Amino acid sequence: MTARIPPEHADEVGKLYLQVAPALFGYACTLPQVDRARAEDLVQMAFQEAAVCWVRLAALDVEGRRRWLFTVLRNKAIDEWRRNGRVRPHADPAAYGGHPAAEPFTQVLSALVLQRCWSAIERMPPIRQRVAFLRWNEEWSTAEIADWLGIASATVRGHLKVARDELVVQVGSAVPFLNDPEDTGDELGEEAP
Repeated sequence: MTARIPPEHADEVGKLYLQVAPALFGYACTLPQVDRARAEDLVQMAFQEAAVCWVRLAALDVEGRRRWLFTVLRNKAIDEWRRNGRVRPHADPAAYGGHPAAEPFTQVLSALVLQRCWSAIERMPPIRQRVAFLRWNEEWSTAEIADWLGIASATVRGHLKVARDELVVQVGSAVPFLNDPEDTGDELGEEAP
């Protein structure tokens, strides 16, 4: 039998959902291995947990509830990563258009290059990490990233150019996703440096 929460608690959870769900969904989309559909699932799971724990959450202010939801969502994503053996989708060179029947030597080299790329990206400033991840892992367009992160398209292109330049220096030019024509742009927005 499913436990029911009192109607007044359901109303409060609903109000909180309207206030926090868009930002929570945006945060979920920036996490590794989380696509849009999975982000929606994570938001739903976080609010289900909020409904179950509402007696505790009712004592918190709106910001405390918001922080609690972000923490629960992050922990749910981490639980899934652990359950799935921490396999990163970008570790498979075939995912970037490589020939599936490529020789093992080529596959190993591609996997090593990609691993070095993602290690370099993880050392970049957080906004640049998000831009690089959304573009090169999730294949979002420049306009989608700009809209989602609330920054100018020129800023997105600037972050991608700086990230690409850093990768060429740190990894070399044999990176499968560096020749994307949409990512070009020399102008840096106010947040790119």
